[in-house]
Amino acid sequence: MPVKYFIDTNVLIYRYSSQDDRKRAIAARLLTSGQCVASVQSLNEFSNVIRRKFPAQFPGLAATLEDIRASLPIESLRVEDTLAAVDISQRHGFQYFDSLMLACGVRLGCQVVLSEDMQHGFVLDNRLTIINPFIL
Repeated sequence: MPVKYFIDTNVLIYRYSSQDDRKRAIAARLLTSGQCVASVQSLNEFSNVIRRKFPAQFPGLAATLEDIRASLPIESLRVEDTLAAVDISQRHGFQYFDSLMLACGVRLGCQVVLSEDMQHGFVLDNRLTIINPFIL
């Protein structure tokens, strides 16, 4: 069964931070559902946020990244994703790196991108819907 949900970086951050217990529980359920995928971009953004905003967790970052890798597939980005992201950003006004996640999600055949930061309910080209998993 193909994955259904593409995970944005903020879902990973809530799963591995102590910011919000309710959101951490939601993120944990999503990451262990067997229906999610993330990209290398998400891991890189996650690593940068941990280094900047949660420096006490930075020494354990490698172990956390391995835990994420064990929880869900991590997909590489392709040149096609970059080109598609430029198109998405130009047509819809999304930030480039958000557009890159959307492009990767489309390529992987996901139906949903789970993100707190993007436009909840937006449907990209009748193929991919952005859902904020923390408001449901």
